[in-house]
Amino acid sequence: MRFFLTAGLLLVLLGAAPAPMGAGLGSSAPAFAPTSLDGRPLPARRPTGKVTVLNFWATWCPPCRAETPDLIAAYARLHAQGVDFLGIDTTETGPIVKTFLSAKGVPYPSVLAGPSVYNAYGIAYIPTTVVVDAAGIVRARWIGGVSPAQLAHYVADARAGHSSTYVSPAQARIDALLAPANFPFTGSAAARNAALAAVPRAIAHAELIATTSTASVDYERTQHAEGVLRVAAGKAIGAHATSVAQKVDGLVTFARGAGQLNDWESAAAALRAALALTPGNPKLVKSLASAFYRLHDYDRMIAQSVHYMHLRPNDGDAWSDLGLAYQRTHRFQAAAPVYEKSLKLLIAAAAAKPSEDTIADVADTALDAADVFVSLGDAAGARRAFATANAFGDRLSPKGEYVRLKRNVKERTQEGLVAVALARGVGKPLVSVMPWTGPDLPGSLASTLKYRLIVAAPPDASVTLHARGLRPQWVASFCADGLCSPQTVSFASPASGVKTFEFQLVPPRDGDHPGNVTIAVGGGPIVSVPLPTGNATAERR
Repeated sequence: MRFFLTAGLLLVLLGAAPAPMGAGLGSSAPAFAPTSLDGRPLPARRPTGKVTVLNFWATWCPPCRAETPDLIAAYARLHAQGVDFLGIDTTETGPIVKTFLSAKGVPYPSVLAGPSVYNAYGIAYIPTTVVVDAAGIVRARWIGGVSPAQLAHYVADARAGHSSTYVSPAQARIDALLAPANFPFTGSAAARNAALAAVPRAIAHAELIATTSTASVDYERTQHAEGVLRVAAGKAIGAHATSVAQKVDGLVTFARGAGQLNDWESAAAALRAALALTPGNPKLVKSLASAFYRLHDYDRMIAQSVHYMHLRPNDGDAWSDLGLAYQRTHRFQAAAPVYEKSLKLLIAAAAAKPSEDTIADVADTALDAADVFVSLGDAAGARRAFATANAFGDRLSPKGEYVRLKRNVKERTQEGLVAVALARGVGKPLVSVMPWTGPDLPGSLASTLKYRLIVAAPPDASVTLHARGLRPQWVASFCADGLCSPQTVSFASPASGVKTFEFQLVPPRDGDHPGNVTIAVGGGPIVSVPLPTGNATAERR
């Protein structure tokens, strides 16, 4: 997923104050009417009389996937003390979310909600965690992965009726570095220019601290501080501009700050004004589309994306942005060919200039395309897109910048191929098994071959799995819910239609080969268990 922060601001708005962030500390948490993962409207969410942890997330978001184990650990501790948890996904369909929740063993509920919920809560990035007290007052907000200890601190403050912030030593350094008093934009032209030149240096220094610090940094707080500076700098530039270029520079600087303050209405207005000064400027057209994306105004995002592609028809990322807009409005039939066009261009770009960035761009876009095919129930299209994602994901360095994406390609492929069966309506049970590449699942045994096994079946269906083909003295184990069953397991499919096991092959001695192991599904397929050095995707026979 790509997010763009460049924007401009209408000249007559340079003196306007940025709009306040939705659901700030001390404000009432907005009520909202979510939808169940089965598509059923649910009653409006209101204060429950309990402290509630709201986690805004999505399966396509690598940091969201990474923080899931910490949220599960926090839930295990805090829910027993009367704290409610709720996951909120505003960008995906039920089958995709259901499969992820089962695969990860998430014990608390998640719901779907429209983009209006993001706007009401001022959500600019995910994951974002919001803690609401028993009276419905927002007491804490945090962007990025939240640790169990940090969340416990927020909950304790919420119980006491206090708003909570977390200021690490690194954050205190950033706060001091970006303090507005350090940048006087008044006085002589020389003094003003010196202050303007100091702003990007201070922001770069702050971001260096944020990326290199071992202590947690409050991303939302840092963005706000940077935004305040850029807004002030934009005003100063605009007030003394004598040329079109200077006016546009002031608008862009101001609007970048407005965007960091989550004031995307001003950003969108600015870009229209900047385009009036420099009609047809491709960068501004694309930025306007991005501002509309931030506003969840997908119809206007589509219009601007189409305009940009007339200017830059071979920009694969722009085609991807258009596909994303269609995807967010559930116009999946329109999104599919747009994503395929994007992939064609991005694959050509990666072939011309292969790098981690261009290869990762293909893998990431292919995953987005696959989600569209999953939502359509198009198994062939999903497999084709996932195959592209895997081909390019395999080329990424296992120690590089995109290591999370590399691992998530495998996980999302397995989850997606199960989710597409849910979207189509499961008849006979479907089983997917792949080597486990992430942290050991609960109940793991040492010196075993570990797999994640996901079963999709009609709710309440009786399912039996049986391991076959093991060599002598090997043990196959199906583990879920703290229990392991050797060789065979029987269960009733849950209401979600998805059940996940850690499947283990326990050797008699280190280095032994298990043989050609298969899993037979009563009344269903026979699935091959991939060898440790083989392809990580299961094949149905």
